[in-house]
Amino acid sequence: MSIRKTFTILAVCALSTPYLSPSQVMAQSVKDSTFFQQGYNRKFVVGTYILSTFLNGKFVGRRVITLTGDGNFFAIDSNQGGNKGVPIAAQSFPNNRFTDGQGVWKFNKSGEITATVLNFNFPAPESTASVTAARADYRFRFNRTTQTVEGTFEIRTFDLTKNPLDKNVPVGKGEPFTFSFTGQRVTVSD
Repeated sequence: MSIRKTFTILAVCALSTPYLSPSQVMAQSVKDSTFFQQGYNRKFVVGTYILSTFLNGKFVGRRVITLTGDGNFFAIDSNQGGNKGVPIAAQSFPNNRFTDGQGVWKFNKSGEITATVLNFNFPAPESTASVTAARADYRFRFNRTTQTVEGTFEIRTFDLTKNPLDKNVPVGKGEPFTFSFTGQRVTVSD
C-alpha cells in the first residue's frame, strides 16, 4: 500500500512539474509608454526629458530627468562637476560639486507634477567645509501634444546631520534657489 501511495505522489509531482517550473521570460514591446496615475485622473508620458534651466532668466545649464511609471525620479545636471566650464550665470553658485539626484514624483490636485529629489554636495578639494544634503522640489506641467515640460524647482541645502525632509530645518544662506526650466521628452526615431 505504501508503494502505491509513493508512486501516486511521484506521478502527481512529475505531471505538475511543467506547470510549476519557471517559463522563459520574453520582452514585450510597449507602443505607448503612457502612465496613468490613479487619483487625479491624469495621463503623463513617463520617460526621460532634457531640460534647459534658468536662474533669474539667465541660462545656467542642462538637466536630464527621468520619471518612472512607479513614481521614481532621477536627475543629473551639467553643472555638477564644479564651477569650471559652466555657463557664466552658474559660476557664482557656492558649490557645484554634487551627486545625481534621486526622489519621487506624483500628480497634485491642480494637475501639476510635483517631485522631491535628494542629493549630496561635496566641498571643493581645498575647502574645509562639510558635505551637505540638498532637496530639490519640482513643480511642472506636461504638454501631451508637444511632449514637453515646463516648470520650476527650488533647491535647499542642509547640514548633513539634519533631515532634509523636515520642513522646519534651517536651510543654507540665501536659499532657496529657484530655477525655471523648459524641456522635451527624449525619444528614439525608428
